Amino acid sequence: MPPRNPYQDPDGPAQEQENTSPRGSYTSIPDLDDAVSEIVQAGTQIGSGVLDGLAGVVQSVGDAIRSRGVENKNVPFETWRQRMDRKLKNSDQDGYLGMAVAGWIFAGGFGIAALVMFILAMVGPQAMGMLPEEHVVFPVLAACFAPMAVGFSVMGVFGVRLWGRYNRLRGYLRAVRDWTWDISAIARDTMQPQDRVREELQKAIADGKIPGALVSSDGKTLYLNDALYTPPAPQPEPVPQDKPEPVPADSLRREGVDFLNYLRACRGRLGETADEEIIAMQKTCGAILGFAHNHPDQQPRLRRFREYYLPTTRKLLDTALGLGDTDAAAADKIRGEITGILHTLNLAYTKLYETLLQDVSLDVSTEIDTLETMLRQDGLTHDFGQDFGTGTKTV
Repeated sequence: MPPRNPYQDPDGPAQEQENTSPRGSYTSIPDLDDAVSEIVQAGTQIGSGVLDGLAGVVQSVGDAIRSRGVENKNVPFETWRQRMDRKLKNSDQDGYLGMAVAGWIFAGGFGIAALVMFILAMVGPQAMGMLPEEHVVFPVLAACFAPMAVGFSVMGVFGVRLWGRYNRLRGYLRAVRDWTWDISAIARDTMQPQDRVREELQKAIADGKIPGALVSSDGKTLYLNDALYTPPAPQPEPVPQDKPEPVPADSLRREGVDFLNYLRACRGRLGETADEEIIAMQKTCGAILGFAHNHPDQQPRLRRFREYYLPTTRKLLDTALGLGDTDAAAADKIRGEITGILHTLNLAYTKLYETLLQDVSLDVSTEIDTLETMLRQDGLTHDFGQDFGTGTKTV
């Protein structure tokens, strides 16, 4: 008798239950709702934490403004400066540093979350074995996280900018050695432009960050104790002289003619390439000077051209001419560099001339439009082609 097959015996081990689920149906994820709820709850907690942090920053700044310890000027200068430095760092700079760090951290977090949600949204519900109604949560979350990432990025940018401003302001104060100090010396020690130092100091004084300080009326001196400042006495009116001083227009014309004559004298002494650049410079500078002569109201725009570019160009050409005819490698290198900067200057002078012409062209177009409008309003316009040339005369 053959051995009994347990898989065919009804008394044998139970067979696997046949899968009776409908073909093509989606498998539901029972934990999806919980995951979405956890994500929303985490976002709410993060937003609440950020708002609490911002409130702390605002409160610390307000406490610093109300602080009156640095207003005492009856202490040695070094003591006052140390107090001011601690005040700016603890109450202002550190707060903006926290703002910047928090902004970039949350911007990165929400940016990554938005990217993940976007990728999951692009995958599609079938690939993830989800119903379309369940899969719609991913594009919704991506649309929510992306603006939050952008907003925190803006917060980080502003935090970095304000932190840098206070860092420079502390550097300005560290460069000062007494209650009265030159702004040019501060700019030199901190390696910052003098205009920037002056503007940021004036803004800090106006905002009350440096109480009891001021910048002199000429913008050259910083007074950390305003009691030391003495306003300048009014200047007497100048006595008229018999010989009037030359007006800027005459000075520009005289200096321009002298520069053009100098360029003409340099031709043929620095090589063919340099001669081409010098000839082009003669033509462009002559056009600019002619424009200035015909439009005196535009001459203030040529102040830097007159006071810096022309003298510097002449100085460079003097250097090249002073090398003589030597064939030394160093001399050839200097000539090549000067010839290259002549080309750059020609491009700059051409752009300056085109800018001047564009402004005049705009003014001319405005005048023409105004004139045509007034002619139409007064009934003085006619079809001149029909009245004076195109019609057939009848005998």
